[in-house]
Amino acid sequence: MNSINKQAKIFIAFVFIFNSLIFPVRSQTTPKEESLPVNLNKPPKPCFSEDAVLPFPPLSQTEPSIPSLWLAEQLYGDKVLQTWYIENSVVQISPNLYLDSPVTLVVDRENWNAERYLGQYVFVNRFANVTRSYGYNLRVCNLQGDLLAYYHCDFTTSPLSCQVQIRSTGLRRRDFK
Repeated sequence: MNSINKQAKIFIAFVFIFNSLIFPVRSQTTPKEESLPVNLNKPPKPCFSEDAVLPFPPLSQTEPSIPSLWLAEQLYGDKVLQTWYIENSVVQISPNLYLDSPVTLVVDRENWNAERYLGQYVFVNRFANVTRSYGYNLRVCNLQGDLLAYYHCDFTTSPLSCQVQIRSTGLRRRDFK
């Protein structure tokens, strides 16, 4: 019985030492003030704030609306597109990329996320083809104001130099079902 207690104590000591090597003991010192984040607020939304009142799409009763996305909305919008409008200002997409008066598509977050990357790309590409023909760039946002994708063309070059960027969340659980 005595040898079993001795073996148990050695085993427990071994487990304790082994675990301390894997899980290092936390330091009891507090971090310095300089290393603490200064601003804990969320950064501003890249498209619009959640409580923003979105403008209506352009509509004219006397002449065709420019850009006219009404047919594209019926053909490609399905359940994903909620509304669209033209931003009447220069919009910063990234530190080095500005869009002048882009067309903003506002999509339903759940239906957008239900699409896989290829479906999202097809959606952006179809609407970008229409907006590009009118000389507009495109950005896609959800109702929460998050920038999901953009399609940017440099209209000053010939041939056009365009790029598409989709901010995908990567592989999801449903991709493995």
